Amino acid sequence: MSVAAQEQGGKWRIAVLGRELEADGDRLAAALDAPAEQEIELIFYDADQLPRAILDLLAARLERGGLLKIVAYHVLLARSLMRLSLPVRHVAPQPVRAAAVRCRALALCGSAESLDKILHLVGHLPLADVAVFVVQHVDENQQNLLDQLLKTRTNYLVVMPQQLMPVKPGTIHVAPPGYHMKVAHGLVYLTRDRKVQYSRPSIDLLLESMAYEYGEAALAVVLCGYGCDGVDGCAALRAAGASVLVEDGAECGDARVMPDAVHVAGHADHVLALAPLTSVVAATVAGPDAAPEGKLLNLFLDALAQQYGHDFRHYQRASLQRRIQLLMGQCGHAGFDQFQRALLSDAALFERLEAELPVGVTSFFRHPAQLRQLREDVLPYLASFPLIKLWSAGCSSGEEAYSLAIMLEELGLLERSHLFATDMNPYLLDQAKSGLFPAGSLALNRSQYQASGGRGGFDDYLSPGRRFLEIVPRLCQKVLFHRHSLTGDGSFNEFQLIVCRNVLIYFDVELQRQVLQRFARSLHVDGFLVLGPQDGLNLVALEQGFVPHPGGNYVYRRAEGHHA
Repeated sequence: MSVAAQEQGGKWRIAVLGRELEADGDRLAAALDAPAEQEIELIFYDADQLPRAILDLLAARLERGGLLKIVAYHVLLARSLMRLSLPVRHVAPQPVRAAAVRCRALALCGSAESLDKILHLVGHLPLADVAVFVVQHVDENQQNLLDQLLKTRTNYLVVMPQQLMPVKPGTIHVAPPGYHMKVAHGLVYLTRDRKVQYSRPSIDLLLESMAYEYGEAALAVVLCGYGCDGVDGCAALRAAGASVLVEDGAECGDARVMPDAVHVAGHADHVLALAPLTSVVAATVAGPDAAPEGKLLNLFLDALAQQYGHDFRHYQRASLQRRIQLLMGQCGHAGFDQFQRALLSDAALFERLEAELPVGVTSFFRHPAQLRQLREDVLPYLASFPLIKLWSAGCSSGEEAYSLAIMLEELGLLERSHLFATDMNPYLLDQAKSGLFPAGSLALNRSQYQASGGRGGFDDYLSPGRRFLEIVPRLCQKVLFHRHSLTGDGSFNEFQLIVCRNVLIYFDVELQRQVLQRFARSLHVDGFLVLGPQDGLNLVALEQGFVPHPGGNYVYRRAEGHHA
């Protein structure tokens, strides 16, 4: 990080740049050590999370009565500081809102190894008033069945046009073998002129004509192939304000020359693998008013899975749609297609979407009646094991894991327990690892601790005299926090107790079954599974070989004789 401090009108203004905040911490500490009456405005421009050491510096200044105002430009940092009741103001950067442009023409271009890609893209095009042009390098002396193949994949009208045929929206125009195809004044022009870049039909000639005819309302896709045909045409399109998408050459094997040539020449807006490419093309054709729903949302989730390796395809769709639309609005994207292009080329924006998806509602000793049963029935039974392994799955910001640690300590079991806590959200995990929680929740925490059968006082597990609720170090050291996806990562141990509450409610039934199967494989034959009261999974749990434990409260055991 970079720390710059200057005095303005008797007030110190400290600007912190960069996301890596471990370095230059001494300079920040010195600045915050100014006299209490010295007003300090601390501005974080890039950081999305603060390490524990910096949070301690902020708290120390406030505890001395020091004047401090914090400004956070990143919404995730602002939320985490507000959670701890720190004096923070969020400044949302004003997004540059590009005008929405409706696509009027799409060109799909390729040579060797491109046939399957063209069929795939056409098969996923939503019906729209868009003129589609297809140019593929083929031997002009052989029969070309591309138009017939396309008719089996789409509800668009597919034609191999004749000279001066009017261009029709909602129609796919396939360049005939041995003819250059161009478009002008709403008509298709076919010529037998000499080959361009050793090719007829020529990709360059079509794209150059589209640049004049459609300007910024055109979209070109360059797929696998040999040679440099298409480079000049893509340059013309970019100069006219149109968009060019190029397939990632890594998918093309030896036939990567054509897409790589466009990319190296600097004429590609985005270089994408086939799944992201399909999603962006479909959203662009659907238009700027299209919502992230239905088939467009399915394609987008396929794209995320291929691009980033995170699979959200079995999350509740309504929740996904709301959060995508919220982030689209915050970022100022005029349409779903613009949002996709930004997110598929910016890992930081994807991390923000990923952080927005979990709900993250939790508290210490939440659902106290359920935890009382664990305290009075389940944990005493597990005391017979020489080593007790517990898994808090989907631990959010850590309150559940620390609640389990407190119960284990009060039963004298903590020292021979291994308590794992996992979540897919790195921001929530950082909060959990810090052991810091909002002081405003203290009354609720005390009440739920007592209702769960607590044997002492909740405050016994807090470091005294702090601005935050700070879990005592001995408990923090006993909880092992790790990033783990219930939907994508496998089993990693055998546990006597698995607690996963109010997480599976956000998955569809298929994914719920998969996760419960994973729990069954991870659970000791004499172990227990605890689900959330709101999950509504009793029937699904029974299907997967779990039976309710006496006493209810959504505590389950493996059915006798059932093998995961």
